[in-house]
Amino acid sequence: MTFTRDQLEAKARGDLAALRSPEGWLQAGLPRFARLFGRDACISAWQLLPEDPTIAAATIRALAVRQGKVFDRRREEEPGKIAHEVPVRLEDLVRLELRKHGRWGFPYYGSIDATAWWVRLVEQHALRTGDRALVDEVAPQLAAAGRWMAGAARIGVEDFVAYQRRNPAGLLHQGWRDSDLGAVPIVAPVSLVEAQGYYAEAAAVLDRLGVAAPAAAGGSPQRFHEAFWMEGEQTYALAIGGDGAVSAIVTSNAGHLLGTPIVDADHAALVADRLFGDDLWTPAGIRTHSTADAHFDGDSYHRGSVWPHDNWVIHEGLRALGRHDDAARVRGAVLDALCRLELIPELYAVHGTTPVALTVSQPVQAWASGAVLSFLAAERDAG
Repeated sequence: MTFTRDQLEAKARGDLAALRSPEGWLQAGLPRFARLFGRDACISAWQLLPEDPTIAAATIRALAVRQGKVFDRRREEEPGKIAHEVPVRLEDLVRLELRKHGRWGFPYYGSIDATAWWVRLVEQHALRTGDRALVDEVAPQLAAAGRWMAGAARIGVEDFVAYQRRNPAGLLHQGWRDSDLGAVPIVAPVSLVEAQGYYAEAAAVLDRLGVAAPAAAGGSPQRFHEAFWMEGEQTYALAIGGDGAVSAIVTSNAGHLLGTPIVDADHAALVADRLFGDDLWTPAGIRTHSTADAHFDGDSYHRGSVWPHDNWVIHEGLRALGRHDDAARVRGAVLDALCRLELIPELYAVHGTTPVALTVSQPVQAWASGAVLSFLAAERDAG
């Protein structure tokens, strides 16, 4: 038995209803992530903008209120930075403090990309609703975010956007693949490939919104291309370490650059083509990590599994490039896989051509269910 598309949609809606907070934003997942995660909340709100922009408004406000105000190494808080993880219930805060043995503080701010996602979500909400009132409401926070992105985030080689944990007990890696990427040797500060695209787009957003902010980190698209491009692979490298060493690994991360101003049209087309190579593409979606790399593990959390939200970001980039057939291929593969699984997990493995549920995955995850509803809407629109 497999789900029909209608059953999958009903499952997604039920999961999202269970994750909706009293404030209106979406908790990241169940059972382990029932709290506000900056990156997750922004992405799931973006996915659901066409049908419920109130989720985005609630998310924007919740993260604006909790934006960093001081320098605090334990929390990795900095003025203007958007939070990574916020327990909003007292029992969650106590439990997390105990689990971390007091080594972390909450809210915890160890994320290189939550700030850029938040800035971009503000514009997307205004475009969807046709209302700038929320932009004006959070204008001071937008300006603070711009200052942080242009200042504190510029710690990589050649001033590229980079992260380096301030708290030795904090997250080692602070992009969306923030767990077992630690198996890949990269010296901090780490200039992650997709962060360069996010920040270039966020800087353009601030300019379009009329928010005064310093020049964005990372310099020109040409400098980015020269530093990250892998000619032999026809895509961009995963990262550049603080020692200047390039992590020349083929990953789905480069797909997040599609539609951002950091990549020109010709190279965006090459990146898009590379995502469908046999080492990344499966009948169930695009893997996070190339099977050809020594660190590949298809059953791991981040080094070869398939994430619905990751495929959604790539799908949106493909649509922005006008590659609608490729976008349809991605969404069809993921939707078919989830119908076969009869659930909408955070991630899944692919064995041969078969999607396989993993115990490391949360069974209910907002940005996975948000991807489903966005994919289904695109499928209906395409006829």
